[in-house]
Amino acid sequence: MPRWSLEELRKAAGIAAAIEGCRAPRRRRAVAQVDLSLRAAIPLLDGLGGGTRAVLVRQLLRALGFDERSHLEWRLEHKLVQGLVLHAYLPGMVPVTRGLAAALFGQDPDGVQNYLDCELPGGYVVKTALGDSSGESPDGAGTQVIPKYALEGARALPPRLIDEEYVIQERIPIAREYRVHSLEDLVIEDLTFHRYTGGSIPGERDAPNCFVQSALDRLPDALVGGSLLAWDVALTPAGSFTIVEVNFSGFHPVFKRGFHCSGYFHDYNWGACDTARLLNHVARTDGVDVVVHADAPDYPEENCFYADVAAWQARHRTAALAHVGLERRYATNPD
Repeated sequence: MPRWSLEELRKAAGIAAAIEGCRAPRRRRAVAQVDLSLRAAIPLLDGLGGGTRAVLVRQLLRALGFDERSHLEWRLEHKLVQGLVLHAYLPGMVPVTRGLAAALFGQDPDGVQNYLDCELPGGYVVKTALGDSSGESPDGAGTQVIPKYALEGARALPPRLIDEEYVIQERIPIAREYRVHSLEDLVIEDLTFHRYTGGSIPGERDAPNCFVQSALDRLPDALVGGSLLAWDVALTPAGSFTIVEVNFSGFHPVFKRGFHCSGYFHDYNWGACDTARLLNHVARTDGVDVVVHADAPDYPEENCFYADVAAWQARHRTAALAHVGLERRYATNPD
């Protein structure tokens, strides 16, 4: 069986203690109306880590009173830190993850392959500790870094978890991978998709959504409150789910330094549609008006995006009302 590193678990316990000692509210949303004007958001274009259309999500989170730096001190965007912290609260739901340099420390370079095969008998992937889209390569960052680290690992033990440049993770058998989104303590029901194929999947959402909701329910308040999370979860051939990784919206201090959120919200094809789903979730769960204003034509790309989001908001609301109407008609006249 793959095993976590006891030393890394010890270091992560200090981070978990800091998280538990943070008395942050689990749910922070208490606003009367959310006005999202592009003109007002122009200053937020500075400091984006990705595309400029992510500014709308950044503006929304600020309007809800979220602190985009709230997770910064714990460095949860680092895959090793994240895996260890999640394991502390969700044992059995996260694949065994270890720092590559620490895993190879003191090993005979000639025996590294046999060592890894024994430690992770089901196979493994190597990923950069800081980065994105690692799942789009079947080998993550690639096993080509192992020989280099086999030589260096015998000499250098990273003093801190965040000093690891790569992680090695047990390979998960995957039948299907999903991207699930959550805002604070709730999964956003209609923002779950196949991770690597397009299209809406309303008939498939219940199972991955329930899995992620069960994880949210077990996480401490400081991780949940003020969070917009993008969960990558895998359905195994045996029918169980596993967390591949979680993407934390907010300020990231190293890789593509700046504000980050799920790429689904600023995708060129479906970003406006998916952002509208997020805004309608806030409106629906909090009973508030969320109004988008495309009022900065001198920023044509972003202005067009704001206008598209507003149009998708209306479209989603119309579809939802029609669905409710059909349900009511069926309830009163099932034949």
